[in-house]
Amino acid sequence: MHYNYLLQIMTDDTYLEILFKAGWILVPILFMSVAEIYIIIERWIVVAQYSKKNNTLTQVKKHLETGNISAALQFCESQKNPSARMLAAGLRSIGQPIQDIEQAMETEALRQTDELEHNMSYLGIISTVAPMLGFLGTIFGVIKIFYNISLIDNISIGGISSGLYQKMVSSAAGLWVGIVAYVGYQLLNGAISRITIRMERDGNELIGFLKTKK
Repeated sequence: MHYNYLLQIMTDDTYLEILFKAGWILVPILFMSVAEIYIIIERWIVVAQYSKKNNTLTQVKKHLETGNISAALQFCESQKNPSARMLAAGLRSIGQPIQDIEQAMETEALRQTDELEHNMSYLGIISTVAPMLGFLGTIFGVIKIFYNISLIDNISIGGISSGLYQKMVSSAAGLWVGIVAYVGYQLLNGAISRITIRMERDGNELIGFLKTKK
C-alpha cells in the first residue's frame, strides 16, 4: 500500500514540483545555493591558477647572485602569484635589518592569504545555516499539519503523509546545500593551505640566502 502510494506521488509530481512544495523557506536556501556555487567556482579558478608550480625563487636568487636587486624585483613584479608578491616585499626592504625584511614579507604573506580566502567565510556560514533553515521549514510544516488536524475530526493518514513529505523536502534541500558548501570549503581551504606553506618556504629560503650574503 505504502509502496503504491509512493509510486503515485512520483508519477504525479516531478522532482522539481516536489521541491517547490517545500514553501517559502526554500527561497533563502536556493539563494544560498546560487551564492555557494558562484563562490566555489570563482575561488577555485583563482586558487587553481596560483597552485601551479613556479620558479620565482630560483630566478630571484640568480639575480641576487649577481647583485642585481632591481632585476630580481622587476621579475617578481612581473609574476602574478602570491609568492612573487611576498618576495617583492622583501626585496624592497633589502638594505634594512633582516628582521625588517622578514616583517615585510610576513605582512605581505598575510595580505595574500587574506585575498585567497576572500568570501570563504560565507561558505562556512552557508554550510551551517542552510541545514538549520531546512529543518526549520520542516518544523513549521509539521506544526501546520497538526494544527490542521486539530481543526477537523476526520484524520487521514494519506493527508498527513502527503503534507509531511512536502515539508521534509526543505530539510533535504538544506542538507544538500550545506554539504556542498562544506565540501567546497574544505577543498579550497586545503589548496590555500598548500599555497601559504609554499609562501612560507620561499620566504624562509630568501632570508637564509640573504644571511649568507651578509
